[in-house]
Amino acid sequence: MVERYSYNAVAEAPSVDSADRISWGSKLVAGIIDGILSAILMMGFMMAYSSATGAGVTMPLKALGALVYGVEALVAGSMAMLAGAGIQLGFSIVLGILFALCMSRRTSIVATMFAGIAVGIVIWVAMELVVLPYMDPTMAARIALMPMAYFVAHLLYGIGLGLTPVFIRTFSKKRHERRRAERPAAALSI
Repeated sequence: MVERYSYNAVAEAPSVDSADRISWGSKLVAGIIDGILSAILMMGFMMAYSSATGAGVTMPLKALGALVYGVEALVAGSMAMLAGAGIQLGFSIVLGILFALCMSRRTSIVATMFAGIAVGIVIWVAMELVVLPYMDPTMAARIALMPMAYFVAHLLYGIGLGLTPVFIRTFSKKRHERRRAERPAAALSI
């Protein structure tokens, strides 16, 4: 038995599939941008809080830099701050990419926001219980002076991750519109 398709059904089928498909490139770019945004939210809050409490605006970056420089990071200056910023950005970008790979264009922003906040809390727990005590005791000592701010910073990080579908939709929409613009010209040539 030969199946028959109308011209319209065949022409419309690719548009439905392409609406659901997202390129890896779109997810990669969305993850990178979202990771950078999340890092800025987190570190911006920590730096503002640190400045407001009198610890100095650069203390969070230096405390992160202590992972590389040890306790000397608190007096090392700009190299320790650069190392801290690099560590935060690198970690955030990798996590942003991994988070974006788990999302789609149709993922609810509310669900993603809850997932992002949950990831932020899991990171906070892991940092408090495993990473800081064993790998960066200098930062652990500094964070002990502001535990609630550190928790809020991780919530903000999770909120930043929760915006991933917005970036995915933005970048995949551009790709989808380019393909849609090319498709009518190809359909007319038949």
